[in-house]
Amino acid sequence: MTPALHAIAQITALKAVDSLIAGTLVALFAALVLRVARGHNAGTRFAISFSALIAIAMLPLLALSRPSGISGTEHPAITVSASWAFYLFLAWALIAGWSLLRLARAAWHLRVLRTRCEPVDIQQLDPLLQETLRRHGAHRKFMLCTSDAVRVPTALGLLKPAVVIPRWIVHELSPAELNQIVVHELAHLRRWDDWTNLAQQLVRAVFFFHPAVWWIEKRIALEREMACDDAVLRETASPRAYAECLARLAEKSFVRHSVALAQAALGRIRQTSLRVAQILKVDQPVSDARSWKPAVSLVAGFAVVCAVGISRAPSLVAFQDSAPNRPAAQAVAINNSIPTMASMAAVPSAPVVPLRLNTRVAHAALRIPVVPARVHSARPKPARTNMVHLASSKTVSVPVAETLFVVIETGGNASHQVYQIQMWRLTLHSADESGSKSPHRT
Repeated sequence: MTPALHAIAQITALKAVDSLIAGTLVALFAALVLRVARGHNAGTRFAISFSALIAIAMLPLLALSRPSGISGTEHPAITVSASWAFYLFLAWALIAGWSLLRLARAAWHLRVLRTRCEPVDIQQLDPLLQETLRRHGAHRKFMLCTSDAVRVPTALGLLKPAVVIPRWIVHELSPAELNQIVVHELAHLRRWDDWTNLAQQLVRAVFFFHPAVWWIEKRIALEREMACDDAVLRETASPRAYAECLARLAEKSFVRHSVALAQAALGRIRQTSLRVAQILKVDQPVSDARSWKPAVSLVAGFAVVCAVGISRAPSLVAFQDSAPNRPAAQAVAINNSIPTMASMAAVPSAPVVPLRLNTRVAHAALRIPVVPARVHSARPKPARTNMVHLASSKTVSVPVAETLFVVIETGGNASHQVYQIQMWRLTLHSADESGSKSPHRT
């Protein structure tokens, strides 16, 4: 593994851990704001939930960078091997890549579906539906199509918006019910839900490991449909008729679904039941298309605070290499090689040999001057021509001991000279007591 990939893996793993903590805090704060804004319309609740989802996705970018390793001032709660960072990064890359690939295939499928749809002749529709299409066409250009490839009415947006209705709905529903369904789908296009839904799917694919993302994503899907239901109620002002239309549409869609898709159909029926309950609520306030903007600002501000706080807080998890650093290992080896006083005391003493100076490796110009050795005693002695000097033979009461160092030069030429240093221990006696005696070497 290259050092660059190693660093990317550690940074991604640390960002994921920080996102789990900060994202959970943002989701809890969004739930609190949603509880406070419970009396507002579905558009406000959708804006709060969607802003929380985008804030969780932006947290890794808002948070300041942290060092990937362990510093001296930080004390992480969990320290694991750096190889785990690579394994986590590899697992995240594989799952996120597969989810993004599925999302790309779904987008391509919608594009193919858009090209195979059959446009509806508006002149053959009910006058009420014609007026609805004319009025909503001023906000965003679209086409009304039919297709047997879809099971429920669908708003296809992005580059070429279109409202696709199953062919059986055109024949089995009344013009008033068909008008309510078309108004609902046109509300999706007017609110640009096609683009917000794409962003929602991208965030879920990248942050598949985040429980808060899954909770907010389900909340957004429900609030999006309720916001479009509010648009239908504002235009038709018939809550009971619209609730009956939704119930009839869910019933017919469930019957037409195969057994393999029964679980998905049950999920849509549960969502439809929540929508119908919201539509028939007695104390439902007069719906307003405007959302409560301070709620979105509160969520965004709290997300920034969480990002800064997580960046400055101590790391929860840190990654450390299994092998120590090379300079530290070298320092340990050098420290181990230095002998201590105890080890030096245990080493036996080496034998003393006479010193020999070999000048073969020295420069030719280097010469060691030879100075005749002189023995200095307590009394002055006359100069002698030879190298060994004896004390004068005068009567003394006690013998005198002297130490003499002798330098002997041997060798035929200047390039092969050997010098020897000898130490002589001399004991001198008086002349009348012992006579003339030769010095002896000790």
